[in-house]
Amino acid sequence: MEQRKLRSAIVGCGVIHSAHADAISQLHEHVELVAVADDKLERAAKAGEALGVPHFHGLDALLAWGEFDILHVCTPSGLHAACGIKGANAGKHILCEKPIDVTLPAADALIEACAANNVKLEVVSQHRFSDGMQHLKTWLDEGKLGRLVFGESVTKWYRTQAYYDSGGWRGTWELDGGGALMNQGVHYVDQLRWIMGPIKSVAATMGTLSHERIEVEDIVSATIEFENGAVGTLMASTSMVPGFNQSLEVYGSKGSVRITNSKVMFAQFVTGDEPQTMWGLEGTPAPLVVDGVWQNDDAEADTTTQGQGAADPRAISNLGHVAHLKDLCECIHSGAETFMNGPEARYALELIVAVYRSAKTGQRVMLPLEA
Repeated sequence: MEQRKLRSAIVGCGVIHSAHADAISQLHEHVELVAVADDKLERAAKAGEALGVPHFHGLDALLAWGEFDILHVCTPSGLHAACGIKGANAGKHILCEKPIDVTLPAADALIEACAANNVKLEVVSQHRFSDGMQHLKTWLDEGKLGRLVFGESVTKWYRTQAYYDSGGWRGTWELDGGGALMNQGVHYVDQLRWIMGPIKSVAATMGTLSHERIEVEDIVSATIEFENGAVGTLMASTSMVPGFNQSLEVYGSKGSVRITNSKVMFAQFVTGDEPQTMWGLEGTPAPLVVDGVWQNDDAEADTTTQGQGAADPRAISNLGHVAHLKDLCECIHSGAETFMNGPEARYALELIVAVYRSAKTGQRVMLPLEA
């Protein structure tokens, strides 16, 4: 039986709404954009005209109209849960931009509202869908890395002062929820937690060193103790001129994987059959080939920052958004759980909140946190 085409509406017509609109366009056989809304009427009108759909002054007006199935929440981070809850209570499925919200109580309220209204919730963490992360997760599940030893997440990005000045909510604890870690580093925080597993404790330090008129950090560093005994570090900054690649490194007792901009740049595993010397393996194991590309030569690593937003928040590929929307549409039809559901998205938020608590108090913070 042919599935009904779903109808999407976007609330929040800032920078990121275009990625959602493009994703909807690419999946036009399954979903269509039918409306946009923003609390600033002029911005809603401009987006509606550009996209060729009706516009509404605010979420309440959009929900009063109500002729759609999926609400894309593209508002400031601190409003994600409030908007999502209204949508869920109106029976709409929710595709929420990252992070799920900026506080754990708000995230929990959104998760509960979606469950109570029997609607799907998917939170954007687009790098999980990348080939690099899918390869890494497969190798992990197959046991090729052995026991996990160390994980590192690094986001060395750059944002101008004008970026923070461009919106009154940017750089505030209330609506941005944090700085470099909450806004820019959240994707690689999610990937670190996804691969390395539950966290036992964190110790962190942070500062605001190169920007003015913001409340939040533009650089943060943390050390992590995982429940499985592994250790790790994470670092995020918007002060690194001109903006560099994001990276994730995972080391196990049987192998190592380095990912840059969601691409595997190095992967090597010990099978147990290699001749051993006191210095390690004899000779050089054959390089790994993924999708026909040599992966074990760091000198050949792709260092481009295009499509990742290292210096420009608009320069972000929407391929991950397409994957998220496709997953959500399939789950709406099948009844299955979404790939990046509310509880999964909460893990990254919990780690970020723990990092901020540690940096503010100067104390190591134990997890899980009480909301």
